[in-house]
Amino acid sequence: MATTKKAKSRRRDRPSPRVRLLASATNLFTTEGIRVIGIDRILREADVAKASLYSLLGSKDNLVIAYIERLDEEYRQRWAERTEHVYDADGKVLAFFDMAIEEEPDREFRGSPFLNAANEYPRPDTESEERIVAACKKHRQWMYDTITHLLSVKNGYNSASQTNELLIFLDGGLAGARFVRDTAPLETARTLAKATLGTPPADYSI
Repeated sequence: MATTKKAKSRRRDRPSPRVRLLASATNLFTTEGIRVIGIDRILREADVAKASLYSLLGSKDNLVIAYIERLDEEYRQRWAERTEHVYDADGKVLAFFDMAIEEEPDREFRGSPFLNAANEYPRPDTESEERIVAACKKHRQWMYDTITHLLSVKNGYNSASQTNELLIFLDGGLAGARFVRDTAPLETARTLAKATLGTPPADYSI
C-alpha cells in the first residue's frame, strides 16, 4: 500500500507532458540541432506518447516553434531582471553583451539559438517552416525595437542605424566566440559597443 501511494505521489509531482516535451526538445535542439533530431527520440527522452504530442502540439514543427518561443520568453525575462535597476540607456544596451559574455561558456559557445534555428531553414519549404523562421525573427525584432527605443530617447532622434551597428558587433562577437571557443571576441564587441554609445550624438539643430 505504501509503495502504491509513493508511486501515485511521484506521478502527481511529475511535470506535465507538455513541459517534458519542451524540456527534452530544448536539450536536444540546442545541443545537437533541430533537423537531425527525430520525433521518436524526443518522445523517448520525454517519456511521452506520440498521441500526446499530436494532441498537445500537432507536429514536430509546432514543437520547434514552441521551443523558440520559450527561449525568447526566457531571454526577455533574463534581460528584464538584469536591467531592472539599470536606469541609463547605455547600461541597458550593454546588458545584451554582458549576458552573452556570461552565458556562452555554459552553452559551450554554440552562439545564438535563434540564429542557429533560422539557419537550419535557409529556404523554408512549407508554411510551418516559414513560421519557425518567423519565430526566430520575432526575437531579433524585439532586440532591434528595444535598443532603438532606448537610443532614440537618449539621442533625441531615430537611432535605428546605431542599433544596426550594435547588433553587428554582437553578431560578430557571438560568431567569433563560437569559432575560438572563448569570450574574447564578445569582450571586444562590448568594447566597440561602449565606444559607439559614448560617441556624442550628431547635432541636427544646425
